[in-house]
Amino acid sequence: MKRTTKLNLALAALAFSVVTIGAFLITRERTEPLTEAALAEAGKRWRAAGISDYRIRYEMHGSLYDVTVRDGIVTDATVNDGPLRSADPGAYSIEGLFRTIEMELENLNDPRGPFAARAHTMVMRVRFNSDLGYVERYLRSSGGMGRGASIVLIAFEPEE
Repeated sequence: MKRTTKLNLALAALAFSVVTIGAFLITRERTEPLTEAALAEAGKRWRAAGISDYRIRYEMHGSLYDVTVRDGIVTDATVNDGPLRSADPGAYSIEGLFRTIEMELENLNDPRGPFAARAHTMVMRVRFNSDLGYVERYLRSSGGMGRGASIVLIAFEPEE
């Protein structure tokens, strides 16, 4: 067998493994495809809940975030137990997570955007809290290309 044939078979096997593992990870938890309608409905539930004081802990892109919000403003935020260095700490609130996911969806639909070359293989799945609408889990996978993103909510604690 030629060397290129062996290489092609190895690459095909690797691609199959990545797709299979990705499919398993996506389907093992209850999520739904991310759509503009689902995002809008979740945002509507979140706004209707009127929760302006809360603490959240979540993992995003492999880092652990702990965020406290008072009167809708981030008052304390850490990443991996250290200080959050950001000009926009609000980006790490629930509202900020909504904006992040909205931007990901816009990027997918933009023919000149960062996902344009892989849009046909991109998978975006999400789970919003059924009562309050906040993001519980988000996963973006680009069809075995080794690029993806995730948000996994660990704790949501509303303050009264």
